[in-house]
Amino acid sequence: MKKRLLLSILTFGLLACKNDTPTMIDLTNLKSVDGFVDVPLSIINSKESDGYIEYNTSATVNNDTIGVIVKLKKGIPPGFVNGEPKNIFLKEGIIFISKGKESDNLLRFLSEKYALKNNNLSLKDSQIFTCANLNQEKPNYKSGESSFKIFLEGEEDYAALFVNFNFTKEIIYLNEKDEEYREPLIKLLKK
Repeated sequence: MKKRLLLSILTFGLLACKNDTPTMIDLTNLKSVDGFVDVPLSIINSKESDGYIEYNTSATVNNDTIGVIVKLKKGIPPGFVNGEPKNIFLKEGIIFISKGKESDNLLRFLSEKYALKNNNLSLKDSQIFTCANLNQEKPNYKSGESSFKIFLEGEEDYAALFVNFNFTKEIIYLNEKDEEYREPLIKLLKK
């Protein structure tokens, strides 16, 4: 009787642990849609950090893991009020933080999907972005959806990228703004 009880407890424990493990999106067969490359990343966990909510994201590609930490400023007001832009630009609204090899893999994955010939890419350790707040409501940070457009600028280069949050599905999408930004985007994200 004790063995059955112990076996039941162990089985229940294993099943409970299995259900708590987030499922990572598999991007091995990711295709462009209407010419645009949109990359969904699973939110593995999140925490509050210095006025931001920090989202640890990952996905799989073949046998590799790709990902980045995305920090979203807390207390963001609606970007549009009654259809009019009100709080449209958000300084230091989104931060990307490298996860080392996973983030380097993400940058190489983007470069490959953009049909660029880049080798030896490494994502910058941290980048702070001004973003366009494209929302008519305040972000909930735990449910619903929020959309932003980040701006990347260098001395000679400019790029933009949509960073869309689906808090309910626990996914952050890095959606391409325009094909002409592909090369400058990679250039501005790399070390």
